[in-house]
Amino acid sequence: MEPKSPSKSKLPVSGSVQSGQYWKIGMTLLVLLVIVGIYLVFRSSRVDNVLNGSYFTVVVDCGSTGTRVNVYKWRNVGAVSNQNLPILLHSYPDNSTKGGCEYHCMQTEPGLDNFVGNESGVRASLEPLFIWAEQRVPLERHGDTPVFVLGTAGLRRLPVDDGRQILKDVERVVMEHRFLCRRSWIRVLSGKEEAYYGWVALNYQMGLFGNSLRLPTLGLLDLGGSSLQVVAALNESTEDEHVFKSRIGSVEHQIFAYSFPAFGLNEAFDRTVIMLSHTQELRESAGGRFELNHPCLGSGLVQNYTCHGCFGKKKDNEVNAILLVGDPNWEKCKGLARAAATNLSSSYWSPLTNDSNCMGLSIYNGKNELKLTAFTRSVARFHALSGFFAVYSMLNLSQRANLTKVWDEGQQLCARSWAGLPSNFTNQKYAGQYCFRLPYLAAIIEDALCLGDKEITFGPGDVSWTLGAALLEGESMRLGTAKAHADILAPGNNWPNEAPYARQEGAVIDTLEEFKFAPWMYWNNLKNSRLMRSASNAEKE
Repeated sequence: MEPKSPSKSKLPVSGSVQSGQYWKIGMTLLVLLVIVGIYLVFRSSRVDNVLNGSYFTVVVDCGSTGTRVNVYKWRNVGAVSNQNLPILLHSYPDNSTKGGCEYHCMQTEPGLDNFVGNESGVRASLEPLFIWAEQRVPLERHGDTPVFVLGTAGLRRLPVDDGRQILKDVERVVMEHRFLCRRSWIRVLSGKEEAYYGWVALNYQMGLFGNSLRLPTLGLLDLGGSSLQVVAALNESTEDEHVFKSRIGSVEHQIFAYSFPAFGLNEAFDRTVIMLSHTQELRESAGGRFELNHPCLGSGLVQNYTCHGCFGKKKDNEVNAILLVGDPNWEKCKGLARAAATNLSSSYWSPLTNDSNCMGLSIYNGKNELKLTAFTRSVARFHALSGFFAVYSMLNLSQRANLTKVWDEGQQLCARSWAGLPSNFTNQKYAGQYCFRLPYLAAIIEDALCLGDKEITFGPGDVSWTLGAALLEGESMRLGTAKAHADILAPGNNWPNEAPYARQEGAVIDTLEEFKFAPWMYWNNLKNSRLMRSASNAEKE
């Protein structure tokens, strides 16, 4: 009998091994399919819960006086329709929040513009805010909650390279937290964007969008530390660089939006110091520092002050350390406040007389370039927010107190000594400036904006442009595009060299013109965006 060849004798064994391998591969594929199926069902369920239930948005406001955070909880209306807006269920901080700032916000000070080249300073400002926000959003929702970090006037006034550096430092902090973010969500707003977001926030919260009655919208006056915003809707179409179209729901609006840098409360006061330094004789104190009397500061008040551009013909960027000495004089203070409210120049100015009201805003060397009367004529009601509301609430004035009442309160306040101010004033950082702030805000309304005959309500205090940003940013960034997916932040990604420091002015208008208000579209793309982020992480591993 011939012996079997080696190859023939091993055939049954080889077939058995191959059969076992196929079985293992099949089982592995089956397990993988089950895992993927469970994952997709789980992810789909989470997205469905967002689309049909509640969701959160976090907005960080990088302002000139400080950095603030707001958390918004929404309920989606279900059907994707331009007729239905998401419902705001809650906003944090709320009335129960103590401290932070003068109106509803959670804040760290000073503003991020003070931390150029100081990454640890940026981190120290942001970390407490992110930790606070994480405590308001359920842990399981952190990964699908978008966070927008948006700078305003304080960062706008920085040189571009300094602003870019701040944004890079911000990105490093954001990437250490589990909130969903894109690079384009960390940027500096233009003045028009900030103004527009404030207008959207006000009218949304007052219930004037999406109702069938087509009620007229409200105008907005928003006074910050560095800038002033004025926004309202026009009754008819007009061609102007400050006017653009916006569609919210089924209604198209013609919006005019002005943003005035350097007309905020703090920069306006700085301007009065420079004005006084050009007209007063300088006195040298015993310590060798110059003293300057200020008619809007209470008697007995002496404070260190850093003046940029003080004293005659020295350059505007020269810094001088001086002492401000309270020398209260109501008439001089009122004239100084009115001059600061109507004139950007600190060199070419003169006090206004009592009968010289409605002067308009003079921007450069007395040249009057801004005439808002034609635009504001059709607006019946304005709401004055932020700095306007903070001053009013500190003085316990009625939300509808007229300007005569404001002037009277200012005169009484300025007659008091520093020691005689109420305790809630002396604990405030800018308490010594309230004598200036009252006539200044009245002069802004009456002399600069010529709105003395309009119905103006001060507040509510819980309305901020951040609400408008939370509503609009998701759609305006077009999350459904491939570019948006590639832009998702993940650990290890680098800030692209071509990333814009801020949108160009033309791009802002392009975004706002014919704007389709559908923020819920963000959630339609949430699943793909999160998967892209996971893929990006996997590639780096």
